[in-house]
This record gives sequence, structure tokens and C-alpha cells, in this order.
Amino acid sequence: METDANAARALDGAGASEADGLFQPGRNCWRVEHAERVGVLVDGEEYYAAVRASMAKARRRILIAGWDLHSQLELVRESVDDDLPVRLADLLRTLLERNPELEVYILLWDYASIYALEREPLFLRDNPWESHPRLHFVKDDKHPLTASQHQKLVAIDGAIAYCGGFDLSTWRWDTNAHPPEDPRRIDTAGDPYQPFHDLQMLVDGEAAAAVAEVFVERWRWATGSCIAPLSESESEGDAWPEAVEAMLRDRPVAIARTLSAFEERPEVREIERLYLDTIARAEHLIYLENQYLTARSVGDALCASLEREQGPEVIIILPRRTGAWLEQHTMDILRARMLQRLRHADRHDRLRVYYPDVAELSDGCLMVHAKLTITDDRLLRIGSSNLSNRSMGLDSECDLCILGEQEDAIAAIRGLRHRLLGIFLSIDADEVAHAETQARAQGGGIIQALETLRAGPRAADQAPPVRLADLDGEIDPEWDRQLPDERIVDPDRPIDAELVTDVVIGGEAHLPHIRWRLILGIGLILLFVALAAAWRWTALGDWLDPDAIAAALKGLDDTLWGPPVAVAGFVAAALVAVPVTLLILVAAIIYGPVPGALIALAGSILSALSGYGIGSYLGRPAVERMTGGGLERLSKRLARHGVLTVLTVRIVPVAPFAVINLFAGASHVRLRDFMIGTAIGMTPAILAMSIFAEGLMSLIRQADLRAVALVLVGALAVAGLAWYGRRMLVASD
Repeated sequence: METDANAARALDGAGASEADGLFQPGRNCWRVEHAERVGVLVDGEEYYAAVRASMAKARRRILIAGWDLHSQLELVRESVDDDLPVRLADLLRTLLERNPELEVYILLWDYASIYALEREPLFLRDNPWESHPRLHFVKDDKHPLTASQHQKLVAIDGAIAYCGGFDLSTWRWDTNAHPPEDPRRIDTAGDPYQPFHDLQMLVDGEAAAAVAEVFVERWRWATGSCIAPLSESESEGDAWPEAVEAMLRDRPVAIARTLSAFEERPEVREIERLYLDTIARAEHLIYLENQYLTARSVGDALCASLEREQGPEVIIILPRRTGAWLEQHTMDILRARMLQRLRHADRHDRLRVYYPDVAELSDGCLMVHAKLTITDDRLLRIGSSNLSNRSMGLDSECDLCILGEQEDAIAAIRGLRHRLLGIFLSIDADEVAHAETQARAQGGGIIQALETLRAGPRAADQAPPVRLADLDGEIDPEWDRQLPDERIVDPDRPIDAELVTDVVIGGEAHLPHIRWRLILGIGLILLFVALAAAWRWTALGDWLDPDAIAAALKGLDDTLWGPPVAVAGFVAAALVAVPVTLLILVAAIIYGPVPGALIALAGSILSALSGYGIGSYLGRPAVERMTGGGLERLSKRLARHGVLTVLTVRIVPVAPFAVINLFAGASHVRLRDFMIGTAIGMTPAILAMSIFAEGLMSLIRQADLRAVALVLVGALAVAGLAWYGRRMLVASD
């Protein structure tokens, strides 16, 4: 193979010859461009202060691309010696007002609804990104279903550019010390969050201009319009922040991307290819910091390296947990499988996998969000790409990679690695360097040095300290058994309808049920919106006064027996196959969003339990006769895969609610799996319908923007899965 040939040639040489042929534009990178200066910002305190200083120097253009963004992000947490705001949106508006030649372009991923509660709610108030005529804000949705715009770029005047793992958003600011508590480490709502580690690279010159071109091209895909190029005189300014010292000088920079195929845009997998080529070339050390470790192709390359009799030490720094509950039961499970493979391949004891453990941290863990690769202290790579399958071929990514060919560059890259390890060990970088020198003198390597340092005392001024702990990767075998197909959880290509149908719902036989549910659900939403409009703007409002209706129904809410009666009515109606969506909406309208949601959740769980019991009592043949048959494969999948399959069919219903309950009981699904999956799977729909109901009643009373927003948010949340199902139907047809 070509990769093996390149690796063989690399092993024959040393020093500058190692760079020969590594960067190949069109194969493992897009372009290779020159940078006079290269800087690396470690953690949010450094990066956010630097990018604020650069923005303050902008003359003509600021380009920002991100996966997430928050207008109220405080870029610095200490007092400043200038008169510029510290909040992101205020800063940009002030700069635009002061400089009539400046324009700001912001490209934000048009994120999936699952992230809605974590994002800034732009629809509930004036959009801060549309408050100035020269601030151009666009949500990027030009990507396949389930993909995301994950590039994290800031380019200024075509003269400097930042690229790495940082978004200009909340929950990311932190210091190098990563203490368990820091009064400055609070989000935009004033709430504390867990320690956070990330990296961003800063380049200037032709490399910065090329990064700006990456943004301009994405803007063209997202909007269909082009951003006019800057003239040479317009990009002559120097927005390099004065506080940032260049780590490297006069270096070629390779720019690698991931882009999924979409419409006329071809697939680009430069990032994956560059990972494989650099791992194959590594002789002494592979040092990785990343949020995930699930990419199959990268795992194969690391296993091949570990199996070599003579090969590099592999040190991987990961977070103890990758995120919240959902990620812990998906990506962490895939990570555990990968770690098992790597440890099986580690025949020569050259692998160590650590997580940074913050002593006295009561909740959460230090989030390692960096996307860093260092090999042999000669190659430095920082970007947005996770070591996940989706970063290899589904999400849009951008990484910057540099080779150190002279001793001063190699020393600088090694110094960065020592600094990072020192942060994770609560010691100075010089102590890491000294420990490595001693280990080599004894015939050992970096792993021996790290194990010695892990066992040694910490600096007196680091109390309580951060330390590196072994990541065992142990997971609940039950969750491991139930995890759906990896192609769905962490895909490396756009998910086609045939795969989803087969993996999630068991094939084309169930598509008619999906179609029926979609038609009914969309019809109900349209009906209620039409009724709300009629009540508001026609004579129907005189006959059906909402306040009078609400007052009449309020009596139920004011009694102790009202909610139990409502739950019982919900269960009875659900058992006779009244659409559960309608029941949820009625509960939310009568009792209000919060009590109504609780009643709907209790009714859903109890009706599911009742249906399960009936199905279990009647048995498979009787249930088949009652429902008309045709759900054999659903029954088998429910019985085999448990919680996550139940959760899936609740979110993307493949049959009526009551029918699924009967089949689950008749198929002898484990009751625990069925109830957990039902409770978790029904919650998003109940919350969405409650928001919709609140907006509907507000719209009936008073047609203000808040009511319209609530109706739209609730309707779009419910319709989101319907749209997805319709896409599946069209593709299958």
C-alpha cells in the first residue's frame, strides 16, 4: 500500500528527511502554506484574551465559524486596561461602530434540536447577531442529515487566523491550573461548570489567508453568495496579539479538512488520511489529547503501530467521561471497545491511556476537549477533529499541521508537550523534561518518566493538584450489549435511509406504520394551529372563551383527586388506542406546561406498563390477531436489544403507542428495559408538546411574539422527527 511505502521511506531517514512527501495536497491535506509565526494558546484564559486582542486590531474583516456560539460570553474574567466590552456580541458591535470599514461574518452550525436546551435561545428575544447592518450572521445547514459544521475558526483581515477546538461559547473558559472551584469559571447564567481543557493554534501570513479561504468557501456553500476578496493593501495590518509569543517561526503549515458529500460537493477525507500517515511514520512517540477515541481507521493504525516489535510509545490523554448521560452510554461504550482492542495489540507495553483527575472535584470531571497530535516531537497538529468516526468523514473539520525539521523547532514542540504534561501533573515543564532525561539515561522512555512523576510529590502551590490517572475504560456490560449499531451512533458517512430502516426499526415492512403516524401527527398539529387562529381572529372566540374554559377546568387542578383522575383517564384513553400525542397535548392545556407534563409522563409510563401487562397475559398469537400482524421484526428487535431500542421506537414511533406496548409484553422484553426506555424516550415529546400547548393557549389569549415563538418551537420540535421520517420514506421509495 502507498501508506506503507511512505512509512518505510520515513524510517530510513531522520531530521529534515522525515518531512519528505508527508504533506501531499489533494491526499492528506488541502494546501500547504507558509506562516511567519505560529502560536499555541493553552486553555480558555489564554485563547479568549488573545482573540479579543486580535479582534480589537481588526481593520476590515472578522470571520468566525463555529459549532456553538454565545453572544454573552465573557472573553476575559479580570479587569481590562481598555475601554472595550468583554462580552463577545458587545465587543463586535462596538468595533463595528468605531470602524465604518469593518465587517463581521459569523457562520454557526444550524444545530440539531437535541442541543436546543444547551444553546443560546435566539428566538425568545432580539437576536444579538442581527443588531448591526455590517454584522452578517448565517446558520449553516448545508450538510447531510445528522452531520454538523464543526470547524472552529477565527480569521482577521486575511492576516492572522485561529484554528483549534475552541468555540466562542459558554462552559469553555478555564485557567491552566484547572482548580475544582473557581469563582470566575461560571457560564452566562452565573452557574459554575466543570474544568475545561482545550487548545487553539494561531498562524499568520499565507497560512492565515488560506484559513480565511476555508471560511469563505463554507460561506458560499451555506448562503450561495460570495464574500469579496480583500486587496493586498487591505490585508496588510497585523492583528497578532501582543501578549502571545510565537512558538515557531517561518514554517510551512498543512491545512487538512473533512467534508461530507452533499449535493454537488464531493467528499473530502484529508484529516483521516493525515492521521493514518503520521501514525505510520512515528518512530518514538505518539502523543494524543482528544475528547473521543472511537474512530475505526485511527484505531486500526494505532493497533498496527503497537504490534510492531520496534515502534513508538503511545500516550493518550482523554476525559474520564466524554459528556452527559447520552454520550456516556454511547461514545464511552465505543471508546471502551477501542481501548480493549488497543490493549490487546499492546504486546510490547508501549501504551498508556490517562485522564486528568482533579482532586476534590465533587461533580463531573476535567473535560479534555483538545484535538492534539504530537509525533516524535517533530509533528504538531491542532484542529477541530475528534478521534471519532464522524470527524473522519461526516462532520466538517479543519486541522493545522506543522513539521519541525530543525532542532529549535523540535525543541519548541517538545517544550509544548512538556508544558501540557506539567499542567496534568501539577508540576513545571522543566520537571517533566528532567524526568524524561533521567528515564532515557536508565534505558527507559517517556512512559517510565510519567509513571515516576505520577508517583512523586506535587508542587506546593498546587493544592489540591491535578494528576494523571489510568483510564480503565470499564463499562456496564448490559449497556454494551444494548448499544445500537456503531454505524448509527458514530457514523463516518451520511446515514442512508436503508441503513436506518434496517438497524433501527427492522426493515421496510414498518414504513406504512411510520407514514400513518406522520400523517396523523402533522394533521393534529395543523388542526390545533388552525383552531387557535380561529379562536383568536373569528367569532369562534366568543363561543369558546379560553379564560372561561380554563377557569372551569381549574377546579380539577385545585383538588387532591384531580391529578390522579387525570392520570387514570390518560391511561384508560391510551389503552383504547387514543393517540398519545393528543393526550399529552390535552394534559398540558388543562394543567399547564409543568404539571401537565408530569401528568402526561406518569400517564405514559402507567399506560405503557398496563399495555405491557396485557400483552404479556394475552401472548403473541392473540396480540398478532388484535393488531393485524405485520410487526414480527419489531417484536424480535424489542426482545433482543432492550432499553435503547425501546427508547428509539418511542422517539421515532414505528407503530401506535398502544401497539408497541402490547408487542413488548407479548415479546417478553425485560420489564426494566421497557420502562427505562419508555420514560427516557417519551420525555422529549412530552416537553415539546407542553411548550406547544403553552404557546397555543398564549396565542389564543394574546398574539404576541412570545406566544408565536413557543408555538413554533413546540411544533418544530415535534415535526423534526416527522421530517426525518419523511426523508427516510422518500429515499426508500
